[in-house]
Amino acid sequence: MADGGIRLNVLVPGPIESNLRSFLPGEARHGFERFVLNQVPLGRVGTADEAAAVALFLLSDDSSYVTGSQYAVDGGLIMH
Repeated sequence: MADGGIRLNVLVPGPIESNLRSFLPGEARHGFERFVLNQVPLGRVGTADEAAAVALFLLSDDSSYVTGSQYAVDGGLIMH
């Protein structure tokens, strides 16, 4: 792939603000979110803009020498 100019990278999102958990009843949702936040070293969920910024970097010429990499946008969750 690389010899054809194709680069392959992966964005690995952690907890990102969204309505994904909206199907859960209120207290269950809040309990789940508290549990997750207790695991995230930065102590907060990320925003869609923060994840998009990493994706835009990977799509830009600034990452032209980057391939075969994983980028965790997770507030340190994977490393915890």
